[in-house]
Order: sequence, then structure tokens, then C-alpha cells
Amino acid sequence: MIEKMNIFDVEIPILTAKEAMIRAMQYLESESVDTIELVSMDMLMKERENAQWKEQINALTMLLPENTEILKAAEIENEKLFRETEENVFLKMFMKYMQKNHKKIFLLADSEENLGKVEAVLSRHNRGIRVTGQMVISENEEQIQDAINAINGTETDCILSVLPSPFQERFITANKALLNVRVWLGGGCAFTGHLDEIKLRNRIRFFIQKKIFRYHVEQEKE
Repeated sequence: MIEKMNIFDVEIPILTAKEAMIRAMQYLESESVDTIELVSMDMLMKERENAQWKEQINALTMLLPENTEILKAAEIENEKLFRETEENVFLKMFMKYMQKNHKKIFLLADSEENLGKVEAVLSRHNRGIRVTGQMVISENEEQIQDAINAINGTETDCILSVLPSPFQERFITANKALLNVRVWLGGGCAFTGHLDEIKLRNRIRFFIQKKIFRYHVEQEKE
């Protein structure tokens, strides 16, 4: 039984990057659609009272913390986990595996700006990754159906999504059975770069967000 941390009733397994990567490799070779999602502090704060979202995200195959603040809030004291989370080690391993094994990725985003950020990250750090297609979509049924058709019209191994929550979780929950892929990866801020912003106002805002997050987690415990 894998130990889990519980933040606002979202259960996140406590896994090293290597342990998570072993699971991901198994997913990529299976016949079903497995779902991996990086859970951020911002997601947890925004949706902490959304029971439907909690049910949907807890039903995904594997959740991983995107921020070290989640580890701190859960009182995890494993230095290796902190370092790996801070350095996005799992994502680096995952992308290296995709590149080495000639796996194919389809990109989903909510804006051209975020799509461009994902493309820049892939180009900068993982040259040779095969992108079969890309789409910008919103919560529009016609766009969603177009995206499903586009994905299924390619030989895609993995959908890399940077859609916002709770749309991202609604999308994969509702359409998982319709998608001809092996893995869904919800990448979030690790790909759109929000955590790398260096402007002073953003650092201050993130500091305040951390304080508020820790306060609500402590209140939940009480």
C-alpha cells in the first residue's frame, strides 16, 4: 500500500520520481488510457470546496505534487522528494523517455500563449520529441469534439494538457473512453512557466498565496 498525503480531501501518493516514472512507463505500454496529473497549490486552493472536482481528480490514475508547498503542508520531511519536486525531476525523466523511445505527443491548451510556452519548453529541453498535433480549446462542445477527432486521427501516445482546472479534469473524465491514446498528462505550471516568473510583484503574490494556502490547510486539520 502506497502512503498518501491528503490535502483538502485530495489524495496524492508519496512517490519518488523513479517510482512515478516506472508507473508511467507501464501506462505507456498498456492498452487502456491512464491519467497522470501534476497537482498545484493554486488548483487545490481554487477548488477546495468543489466536491465534483475532488471526485474527478481523485479518480485519475496518478497524482503528483507540482509545488514543494504541498509537501510542506502535508508535513512531508523527505529531502529527496523536496528536491525532485523543486527540480521537476519526474517531468524531465518522462520527456527524456518519450524522446528516446520515439513516443508521440498531442498538445492541448486554453490559449495560444500557453500553447506557445509548452512548445518553447519542449523545443528547449527535449529536442526530437514528436508532436503529432496541437489545439487551443475552451469549454465548447464543438471544440471538444473537434479535439477528440483530431487526436484520434493521429497515432498519439500521450496528450499533454495545460488546460485550467476544473475544465481539465472535466474534459478527461468525460472523454477518456473516447480517446485513442495511452497516457493523459496534465502538466500545468511546469510547462506554462508560471512558477518561473521573476518579476517582483509575482514573487510577492506567490509568497502571499503560500501563506494563505498553509493557513487553510491548518484550518482544515483543526
